[in-house]
Amino acid sequence: MPVILGPESHGLCVFSNTPTPKNMAKTSLKWLALLGGLAVGTATAAFAQDSGPLIDALVKKGVLTDQEGEELRVDLQKEFAESSAGKLNVSSNLKELKISGDARVRYEYRAGENDSPDSQERDRFRYRFRLGLTGKFSDGWFFGTRLETSTGNRSTNVTLGDNGASGPFNKVGGGIFVGQMYIGRTVSGDLGDLTVTGGRFANPLMTTSMVWDGDINIDGLGEQWSYQTEKVTYMANLIQAVYDDGNSENPFGGGTQNNEVYLLGAQAGGKIKLGGNYTLTVMPTYYMYGNSRGDNPGALTTGNTTPVGLSIIEIPIELGFKLGGIPAKVWLDYAVNLDAQKRADFFGNGAGNEDIAYQIGFSLGQTKAKGDWEAKVFYQSVDAMALDNNLVDSDLFDSRTNMEGFVLQGSYVFANGVTGTLTYANADRKNDNFGTFGSGDIGAANLTNYSLIQADLSVKF
Repeated sequence: MPVILGPESHGLCVFSNTPTPKNMAKTSLKWLALLGGLAVGTATAAFAQDSGPLIDALVKKGVLTDQEGEELRVDLQKEFAESSAGKLNVSSNLKELKISGDARVRYEYRAGENDSPDSQERDRFRYRFRLGLTGKFSDGWFFGTRLETSTGNRSTNVTLGDNGASGPFNKVGGGIFVGQMYIGRTVSGDLGDLTVTGGRFANPLMTTSMVWDGDINIDGLGEQWSYQTEKVTYMANLIQAVYDDGNSENPFGGGTQNNEVYLLGAQAGGKIKLGGNYTLTVMPTYYMYGNSRGDNPGALTTGNTTPVGLSIIEIPIELGFKLGGIPAKVWLDYAVNLDAQKRADFFGNGAGNEDIAYQIGFSLGQTKAKGDWEAKVFYQSVDAMALDNNLVDSDLFDSRTNMEGFVLQGSYVFANGVTGTLTYANADRKNDNFGTFGSGDIGAANLTNYSLIQADLSVKF
């Protein structure tokens, strides 16, 4: 009395009659296939909608006849359509559809002082939510979109209790916005892999928070190329970004003409396996701005889209290795603004070029699975005219240049996908002849000191 899988219970069934070998093979294969598909979740849809290759293989090996293979194919489609999973109709054009995202709650304390002397403190609780949908088509085509909280380009955080005049517990600032939307294609060949992306997408350049806030996405085009050998991975990345649309060209009447401002970035280098678990990555980068709208940089505050005097070379370097079997890395990010003197001439004070920025740091550990941890420390120094105030990180030094200080950060993975992070930063004004250019969450125009504490609990799915 053999035990086989029976359709009556969708589980194990015991029959008193002995099935024929052919029927037994057909029934067993059918329900093993269905249960196997259910076990891998989203693979059920793909298996039920297109089980042709597997069935064809069984027919070719003589396990099933042509007629039995066709009947099995029809049965799989019918039973999937009648299931709850079958109610979701996924386009047959898609090879893969993926939903992912993250949520974070944060406690944050910021404090700043200026020359007055005066000070400001901000003590708040915040949250962030992002939901992404990505898909792959044939021939390397893909798309992606991401919804996120807040309209800010350098922050997707929403402050709890920030209700304006609407009263307690209202949802001011709690909307959902399109943070990313892109279409692209990856082509692979003897000369490596080339990916071209257009729309709004994550910055493809290797960089650090000193130069580019991780929340800022690219509006425009991006190209990524890589070619891998046994010891070296050669890489090149390009961006052609619309920095500011300008709203109007050749306007009617007496309106002001504003041309689009562009940001072009070019990066090339590679990752080398040095042996002994050491890897070295070097990716020199050049940033150039087009249509800068005149010769006066204006007030160097966040939102000013007149990037005069910016022509930046950045050289990020990273050395990866293991320390006592634990992943570790040392990095240096060095940047120089070749046009800093032009930018500084409008502010006087005989401060020279003010053209250098650098960040040097060390990290130990990783945050991939439950029980993992990572500790990180780095020092950063940014001259007043060295970088674009609209791009630098909005948290660690409050979106400002002419600041120098250090950052300490530790993370621990409580469960797969659940991570806690504690961050402390402290910085001082670097050159007293200049202000701390930029405008963050501390209202003072010219800080002498700034400090930050953040405690995060994040989930990823």
